[in-house]
Amino acid sequence: MVRREGFDIDCVSDGGQAIQKLQEHQYSVILLDLMMPRVSGFEVIEFLKKHPPAIKPVVLVITAYADQTFKRVDASIVAGVLRKPFEVVDLGGIVRLCVDGYEEEVMEQSSAPSVQEQGDARPD
Repeated sequence: MVRREGFDIDCVSDGGQAIQKLQEHQYSVILLDLMMPRVSGFEVIEFLKKHPPAIKPVVLVITAYADQTFKRVDASIVAGVLRKPFEVVDLGGIVRLCVDGYEEEVMEQSSAPSVQEQGDARPD
């Protein structure tokens, strides 16, 4: 579904592979299942917290966990939760909205004057 929206995607089968990809690439959106073999989604979130990317991605957690379990998810890292089951046909649109928001954020950050530029604007 996401590929049909025209996005370049990477898929992994466990959290260890996810961490490896995160070390190699910058992502705008991360769809993260909490229940993965070997290294859990919780551990991937902890990795993101300890090693934040230069530009913070939109992290959406996919889970079938009960409310109490996914309350452990760090809200400073995770933007939202998709509860299983969900409509797969809606996934492409959800990712599109996240990418659009991410791109707007990046543009705002790159067009905002830096502290040095602000300091240079002195009256004569």
